[in-house]
Order: sequence, then structure tokens, then C-alpha cells
Amino acid sequence: MIRLKIYGMTCEHCAITIKKSLEGVEGVKKAEVFFPQGYAEVEGEADLSELMKAVKKAGYKAELFEETPKVYISKGNTYDLFILGGGSAGFSAAIRASDLGAKVLIVENNVIGGTCLNRGCIPSKFLIDVAKELYRIKKPKYESIKNSDCTIDFKKVSEELKVLVDNMRKEKYWNVLDAYPSIEYKQARGEFIGDKRARVGDEEITFFKAVVTTGSSPFIPSIPGIENAKIHTSDSIFNIDYLPKHLIIIGGGAIGLEIGQAFLRMGSTVSIIEATDHIGGSEEPDLRERLKKLLEEEGMEIHTSAKVTQIEMIGENITIRFEKDGKTMEIYGTDMLVATGRKPNTENIGLEILNVKRNEKGFIETNEYLQTSNENIYAAGDCVGKAMLVTVAALEGAVASENALLGNVKKIDYRSIPHAIFTDPELASVGYKEEELKNKGISYKSAILEFSKVPRAILGNKKEGIIKMFAEENTNKILGVHILAEEGAEIIHKAIPIIKYGLTIEDVIEMVDIYPTLSESIKLCAQSFIRDISKLSCCAQ
Repeated sequence: MIRLKIYGMTCEHCAITIKKSLEGVEGVKKAEVFFPQGYAEVEGEADLSELMKAVKKAGYKAELFEETPKVYISKGNTYDLFILGGGSAGFSAAIRASDLGAKVLIVENNVIGGTCLNRGCIPSKFLIDVAKELYRIKKPKYESIKNSDCTIDFKKVSEELKVLVDNMRKEKYWNVLDAYPSIEYKQARGEFIGDKRARVGDEEITFFKAVVTTGSSPFIPSIPGIENAKIHTSDSIFNIDYLPKHLIIIGGGAIGLEIGQAFLRMGSTVSIIEATDHIGGSEEPDLRERLKKLLEEEGMEIHTSAKVTQIEMIGENITIRFEKDGKTMEIYGTDMLVATGRKPNTENIGLEILNVKRNEKGFIETNEYLQTSNENIYAAGDCVGKAMLVTVAALEGAVASENALLGNVKKIDYRSIPHAIFTDPELASVGYKEEELKNKGISYKSAILEFSKVPRAILGNKKEGIIKMFAEENTNKILGVHILAEEGAEIIHKAIPIIKYGLTIEDVIEMVDIYPTLSESIKLCAQSFIRDISKLSCCAQ
């Protein structure tokens, strides 16, 4: 984008005249002229000198303002950025826009803070930590510590969770609004009603650009009887104030496994029914199989390759019938959690009016700049569906906002973004998986390290874990790191810059770690490409 400072404009008619003149220059894709701000923005491959001549021919003077602008000049009489959705992506977009100098409006028709704070990351990890603390008391790692009898007051857990979420909502969202006077927030239903126009509650507003960050909701599959059943979803399970006697979970992905293990450790009987032949989604097969084994050893009942055919309420109890290995089976429980994925919140917000395209699942289609099929509308977060993680939502929100206001200046490297399943042990991953490498025809080699070879894991009795690493055959560039271990979601952070900046096996081996640490496992795994780890002394290179 080229930005020109225009001299001599005195009215909107002047701006129209200059716009027409600029649009007549070869290579101009789009031209916008802003009065009374006094500048023009030109997109395309036009020659700067030709643009200057066009402005001069129209009777005005122009000079280069900034070829790649780093700040945005507010339009003043309208919202520079309209953000539909008040979660992580929406607030990240608003903060970035405010930093650039824009006037912003966020509209949210649900609770401020979105899924992560209210119905996802925060409440689930709180329950996981409570359950882990209880589990460690019941089953200490060392024989020198005697087992302790203990109970849990789940109603008190529920109360503590509510206080936690309320406090974080105030600190991370309401207080943020106080710190950014250029961001306006409205609790209302919002929808697009025309070009650069939206309805917010009962009023109409105009905007320059918009970012859709409406998030997602739990997907409820079509199963006979489910419409009459008492079900929980990942949005509602955290509202209960009692401990389920027998929780049946449909879905063996991250949500089902995390919540399932938490309730199992707090005292519930837990059964998981998964339609595919494995749990853990697309994670590395040997890691997810190890996780399945560990969860079953804890007492979790897991059925894979199981198709649910009927759900029936009998009084307050639930009967679930499913087919497995050609047989019909039944499970009887007191509560049911449906954890079969999420769907985008893109219905009834006026996208069709603006010709914003969505795919067959309803996710908004965007280009590499998060721009939709309507050049004035961008989208970020779960409603885009590229990677449904709160960290990705926040990054996408900021990038979409900057691209909307300054022109398409940034792209996202999704390959170096990590993710984790917060079971115990945690399954964390960054970079390519083996199946992806095979599909892309990339020549690679792999190394596997058991945590029973990691000194810190040995002394801390955290030996039940595995790390798997892939490297390019000819260059030794590390392409993927996958961990199943206690604190795996922390350890994986050492691998992020390795993937992002294309480090090699030799680069990692030359790094010096603090000893003893669990993150040293990354270096040990890299070393295992070239030598037998079991024959190394401590800290040997």
C-alpha cells in the first residue's frame, strides 16, 4: 500500500476528483481518498511518480506519506473498526487497532471474555489442577509418603471456580476497556445490514472495516434420543455443583479426555465412547496409544470404533447404546457430556448480505491475510477454524485488525504454533506430524526418547513419558517435536523456536541446558539421533 499526503483538498468533492484521477493510473487496484484527514491510500503495483503526476493533473499536490504505514489515521466520523465478538480474538483485534490509532467498537451478545475464559481453558484447567492435587494426595509418587484418605467438596470447587472466572473476567477484560478509551464496548446483538453498516441492538452504526470474531459453540450430533436427554456440553459442564456418579462422555478428543480424567480423579466413574479407532485426534499414534493405556490403568473405561445408536433417559439415569465390533453394547450412567467438536457461530449475523463466503461446515473462508471474500471484512478465531486455540484466536485477531487498517501487511506461520491436551501426563506438539511428512513426500528420520532416560524425570518419579522428534533427512533440520509427559505443555515451549527458526539437530545439541530439568529431554532426544543416550554421562555433549 502507498499512502500519499494530499495538499489543497477543501471538500469531499476534492476527494472524489483525486480518487478518480488516481484510479486512472495503470496498476492501481484500489484508491481511497480521505477528507478532512488529508491523505490517500493506493493499493496495487502503480509507479509512485505516476501517482504524483495524476494528483498534480487534478489540481492538487501530493507527497509520499508512508509506503508501509505503521499507524492508522482515524476517519473521525465513523468507527474505524467494528468487531463482532467480545472474546480473545475480538479483544486482541481491538487492542491492536487502538494502538494503531483507530476508533473501535466491540459488540458481544453473550458474556464478555468468550469461550476460553468462561467455558473453556480457564475452568477446565482449574478442574484439572484440583483433580491432580487430590490424586497426588491419594497416590503419592514416593513410597516414603504414606497414602492419605481425603475427600473433595465439589460444591466448594464450583464456588471457587466461579470466583476465579469472575475475577479474571474483571482483570483481563473490563479493566482492559478502562485502559483503552478509544475502544467502545456494547453488550448487544450485532449483525451486518449493508455495506459498512451494522445494527447493534436497536441502533445502526457505520464502520470503515470490520473483523468477525464470533467464536464457536459445541456441536451436538444427530443421535436418536439425544433431543430428550439431559446432556452437558463443554459450555455447560462447568456450571454443575455436584460430582457426577457416572459420567459418560461421547468423544475422545482433547475436551473429553481432559474433563474425563479430572472427574475420574475427583471420584466419578468415567466412560468414553469414541467413533474413530483411537483417542487424541490427530496426535502421534504411539503417543496417543500410550496415553490411552495410562488412562485405562487409572480406571477410565474407553471404547473406540464405537458408534452411538441410541440415547434413552430412564428416570434420572441415561442409557447409551452403541455398536462395536459388530455387537450392540450398553452403558448406564447418571450424566452425559457431549464432546464431539465445535461449530462456528456464523449464522444470522448478516454475512450473506455482504457476500462473505463460508465453507460447507459454516466456517468463514479467508485468505492468508485473514481477509474474507468481502475486502472490507476480516475474520479471526474459532469462526475461521484454522486452529481452534485461544492463542491462535488472539494472534489472528491482532493480525486481522492490522491488515484491515493498514492494508494486507502480515501473514501467520501456523506451523510453529504449539498445542496440548492437558491430561496427566500432558500431550504437547509443535511442527509436522509423521503422517503430514509422508503426505508431503518429505524425506525424514525420527528419534524417540523415553522419559525414563531423563535424569530430572527419574529423580522426580516422572518417568512415564515419551518424546518423539522428526528431522529432515539431508539437512538435519528439525521438523516436529511431540511430547507425552508430566508438564509436557511447559516443555514444548523449548521446541517452538527450534521449529520456527529452522534449527538443526546439531544446533540443539550445542545448546546448554540447566541440569537437571525436564526440558533437557529435547536436547537428549536430539542427541539420540547420533548416539546411544543410555551410554552418556550427565550433561555430556
